[in-house]
Amino acid sequence: MKKIIPILLLITIVFLTASCGNKETKDDNNEKNMPESTYSLKTDERTIDLNTEFTKDTYGEPLDYSETASCAFEGLDKTYTYEQYEITTYPKDDKEYIYSILLLDPNVKTTEGVAIDDSKDKMIEVYGEDYQEEEGNYTYTKGKTSIVFVIQDDKIISIEYLYITE
Repeated sequence: MKKIIPILLLITIVFLTASCGNKETKDDNNEKNMPESTYSLKTDERTIDLNTEFTKDTYGEPLDYSETASCAFEGLDKTYTYEQYEITTYPKDDKEYIYSILLLDPNVKTTEGVAIDDSKDKMIEVYGEDYQEEEGNYTYTKGKTSIVFVIQDDKIISIEYLYITE
């Protein structure tokens, strides 16, 4: 597990850096009517939807917190680390909205039942073959959301949910 944490942090940095080329548009953020066909994370405790308002009152005090200047939005991207996942937010209208959810715990499954350490075959069995693959990253897209599986040696080493801003 100690080897996975640096890999997960690197993956998060890569995805956040990749978003620097994206520019938000007026209709991209805070849509009141997100398409029903989107990815969200459902745990025993809650459902976490992308592009919804984030507050510590809702999610509790994080184990760790960091922030960085946003290159896709005006203001700061903030990352809240919890035991099972990491939530990254973006600023809009003096509020924070969920941009990404990175799973940290191999015991946490996606809503559809796939977890870190599962096989690539299980991912394809559950999610199908309608993905975009780039350098071991398998991206499935629904509406304005995506779920990215990082595969190494035919095993899932990372799972991240992302809100699509373009």
